[in-house]
Amino acid sequence: MLDTDFAIKLEKIQKINAIEQYIPKLVGKLSIHQYIYDNEILTPKRIKEQLNNLISQNKAVIVNTVFLKDDPIKTKIYRDTINHIENVDQETRINGKNWGETVTLAYAFTQGISVVLSDETDLQAMIDNELNSGDENDIKVIRLRDFILGMKQLELSRKDAYQIWCLSHKKGLLDWAKRTFQEDLWPLNKKN
Repeated sequence: MLDTDFAIKLEKIQKINAIEQYIPKLVGKLSIHQYIYDNEILTPKRIKEQLNNLISQNKAVIVNTVFLKDDPIKTKIYRDTINHIENVDQETRINGKNWGETVTLAYAFTQGISVVLSDETDLQAMIDNELNSGDENDIKVIRLRDFILGMKQLELSRKDAYQIWCLSHKKGLLDWAKRTFQEDLWPLNKKN
């Protein structure tokens, strides 16, 4: 499932369609909660264009409670999970702050979707404490760092990964981002 912050970071490089080109290769078919699609991914326009292209190619799907309507138990789990996350995160506001993240996590938890693309720093810890049970179906947050390492593992474009990584960081962190990429994430093999 895709969180807004992750989509925005991937979109900062406009020379390539990073969302369309790399998400399907790294995570397979992408799910996007209807709330995020309708209310949070508004600009830049290219994000929604890429998502629409993935949807038309059956590489992405917009999900919402309609997918749960025939199963009252899953509907209850979804609503209870939203309520639980709201209680844990006091900053969450219905249709406001953290709402897209909340409904995304509730949907992922309810449907057994184990991958959430988000670059929220403390999200994995919250999920581990509040939702995960320690089995193979636990939700794993794929942060930008993980995404870049996945690109490396699949031997995708190092140049694109470098641009995605560097451009997703604020200008004041650009030197750090370059150094981290070149020394830690994806160093070039030096031949002697």
